[in-house]
Amino acid sequence: MNVLKRSSGYVDPLYVKTCEGCGLPAPLSTDTCAMCAKPFRRATPTAYRVTAAGHGYRWTIDGEQVAFATWRDETWDIADTAADRVDVTVIPVRADGIDRFAIVDHRGRMAATFNAGDGIVRDSHGQPLLLVRGDGPTGVHIVDREGVVVSLASPVPNQEGLDVLVTPVGNGENRRLLLGVSLAIVLAGVAAPTPRRS
Repeated sequence: MNVLKRSSGYVDPLYVKTCEGCGLPAPLSTDTCAMCAKPFRRATPTAYRVTAAGHGYRWTIDGEQVAFATWRDETWDIADTAADRVDVTVIPVRADGIDRFAIVDHRGRMAATFNAGDGIVRDSHGQPLLLVRGDGPTGVHIVDREGVVVSLASPVPNQEGLDVLVTPVGNGENRRLLLGVSLAIVLAGVAAPTPRRS
């Protein structure tokens, strides 16, 4: 068998998007899937809130729930409310006093790890994808490897949770990964809650 082009063995999720209909990868500039003709979503900024709810967490936009996380078999499963299917699994591990998280994006077919000790989100090849960095005493910036801010987060006053702004860059293929990272930030206490000012 003749091989016309050898695979590099690595697809960079920051530069490729995946069709939600058929799973075909495509360049970020593509508007419609070449295989199934399903249009790709246009990325826009989104602001949501992650808060504890019962035995889990929920993501809301303007008070309406858009995703929820439930604890099952030592993992957190994050599901899209509309589809009611698990999109992301977060697996927390505490070792040597440091919180670490495996984050699996089922729809995007991507696995990553987040080390709360050094604030780096790495892909399955160990390459940095995102940096989680504090901004003052309470805020957090999430920056991609190009130095572009993909998300900003700050603690919700007087409760466990985060207010998160996801930029258009973050709302592309990283959208589901950022759900997992935002839950990991809450679980690790990277952005500690601050008391409400009177």
